[in-house]
Amino acid sequence: MLPDGSNPEGVAPNPPLGWTGKTDLKDVIVHGPAFSHATTKLRTFLEYAGVPFRHEQHLKAKPQGIKPNSSYRKVPVIDVAGRQVNDSWIILQNLLPALGIEMDAAWEERIVMELDTTFKLHCTSTDWARLAVATVGAPSVMKWLIGPMLARMECKQARHNIATTGLGHREGDEIAFARDFKRSMQGKFHGGTEPGHVDLSFYGFLAGYLHAGSPIAANMVKQAGLEPWVSAMKKVVPLETLFPKTIK
Repeated sequence: MLPDGSNPEGVAPNPPLGWTGKTDLKDVIVHGPAFSHATTKLRTFLEYAGVPFRHEQHLKAKPQGIKPNSSYRKVPVIDVAGRQVNDSWIILQNLLPALGIEMDAAWEERIVMELDTTFKLHCTSTDWARLAVATVGAPSVMKWLIGPMLARMECKQARHNIATTGLGHREGDEIAFARDFKRSMQGKFHGGTEPGHVDLSFYGFLAGYLHAGSPIAANMVKQAGLEPWVSAMKKVVPLETLFPKTIK
């Protein structure tokens, strides 16, 4: 474990968290900016399950969203009953069973390694600028500067991940991904008559882009014929609950 007792990336917390149900999820705080795909995805699961939580964006904190004495430097991070848990994959592995949601590891891996990387590489300056303005309240007059800066930064990060991490980051095609999702749907939702893990994870990933009206998300949804699914997911977890006006 890290010096503050929290888990390193890819390592299960020790001692085990022991989350067996929603009653174990007390005093929940999600750390990480609304701009972050993974942070919004985690908040989507909590909103859907009706688990009360506080969202701390910590946009000015260094490192972002992390306790001052922690040596972990990524988001999201979750605090439950005063205990910090790191790494979105580890968090979901422990959180979903407590919420009564079965995790589909193969689809989660595609969302984390393929879709996230693809968006980092394929989003335009317009996509990034709209996302920043809509989710974290970046000044709209600065869109001409923010968009290109984020496009360069995110593309560089994706290339680095592909080349050096060895975790399986890869470039794909966002429309092909969405069509694969559509073909594997079991009904109104991917999970059938009710949203399952894959619905919530994919929707949570897209939520910021949908809220911002980013062209890449709009085109992806249209080309794959996912408009009915998006409308259904918005009723389950409204975008307004994930991105309240106070942060716009």
